Amino acid sequence: MDSIWSMLQSLSTDNQKWLANKLHEEIERKKGSKKELVFPHRPANKEISPEVKAMTMGKLPEGFDFERETEKMWEEWAK
Repeated sequence: MDSIWSMLQSLSTDNQKWLANKLHEEIERKKGSKKELVFPHRPANKEISPEVKAMTMGKLPEGFDFERETEKMWEEWAK
């Protein structure tokens, strides 16, 4: 990495700007290519196991703000 840095410092300012723009474009392109979430299919007639029900159903904690948590979830997904 040090040798690459030394080589980059020897480039003209215009070439450094060009390279910086290319690197930035590549980073943004890679960020944009996030994998799409794929959820497993569960047949409609299949019962949900008691273990899964125990993990996913029940009373929410005291003071739980459902609207705020939903909002935070969408903000995280938008990143």
